[in-house]
Amino acid sequence: MRKAFTLVEMLVGVVLLTLLIGVALFSFRLQLITIHKTKLSSINSAISYTQLRSVITSMKYYALQEYDIVKRVIPHSWYYFFDADAKKMKFITINPLFSNVDSLVCLTCKDKQLMYEEEPLYANMNFLQPDFSEEKKVLTLMKNLEKCSFSYKTRDEKQVTSLKNDLPRAVQINIEQNNKKYTFYIKVQTDANTTKASIEENLYDY
Repeated sequence: MRKAFTLVEMLVGVVLLTLLIGVALFSFRLQLITIHKTKLSSINSAISYTQLRSVITSMKYYALQEYDIVKRVIPHSWYYFFDADAKKMKFITINPLFSNVDSLVCLTCKDKQLMYEEEPLYANMNFLQPDFSEEKKVLTLMKNLEKCSFSYKTRDEKQVTSLKNDLPRAVQINIEQNNKKYTFYIKVQTDANTTKASIEENLYDY
């Protein structure tokens, strides 16, 4: 009875063992890459959410007066600067991403992306009629979105998809990415105790 392996059997065994180790290492490496990508995606989502939350939470109660057709101020008429619908939201924040001063910000759902625009309020623009110039900075917060939309909670607790000339109590951002749905609900906190009456009183002191 044979008690040892032949050379051919040894070589076959080594080849099979090498193949098994190669397959195992390849599978392990593929799993590490998948985990790494998942972690990066989660980190990027967390960063984007933190950025959004900081900017929106710090939304400024920025009061403006209305003008007539000949650009004269209409006495005792004013409003909060806020212009938003389901795909775009424009407002003033005291905590922007690129600067440390009050800035005009616009968030836009466009071309499967969530875009961010920013420009300092008192730099190159007319702060009485805020609008972007060529100096604005642009950042893509999220990419490859299947869906993206905004909705707003008003002062009287209604949920709406458009709001103008008054600030919301909260902003809801609805995102769908990689067949998963995400909802970001962000409360507006800056100057939360400020009333229209108090701002109006300050406006007409000058």
